[in-house]
Amino acid sequence: MTGAPDPHRGEAGAGERGGAGPLPAGDLPGELADFAAAASVQHWLERSGDGDGARLADIAMLQRFCGSIGTNPDDLVAQCLRSTRSGDTAISAAGRRRTDQAITAFVAAEGATGRDAIVLGNKLRAFLIHNGIFMQGSAAID
Repeated sequence: MTGAPDPHRGEAGAGERGGAGPLPAGDLPGELADFAAAASVQHWLERSGDGDGARLADIAMLQRFCGSIGTNPDDLVAQCLRSTRSGDTAISAAGRRRTDQAITAFVAAEGATGRDAIVLGNKLRAFLIHNGIFMQGSAAID
């Protein structure tokens, strides 16, 4: 990979839908407002085309996931990046693998099965994708 991926840009040309933009912090319940103020969460909300109700549920789900692994959303994105010898930033295969394993464990801990498990995992992966970290989950129901 040449150059430094911008963790707040996502993949170039990735079919931007021009989402409704981030929810104003005042529209969120207490603790979610601080969580949603993170740059990576704001970027995700700007790029996603979900309605406000789905956004609120997705922010709460992302907050539960981050809490389960003891990190915040900006650090979650950073954990999937590494510095190259030339000083550039690149995607970390090991970081992505650890994060994907954490997503799988979280989905299981949430008790999601079948299609619901795939959807939940893919929503978490979408957060990372919108922040420039390619993630791919299972397309099949186990």
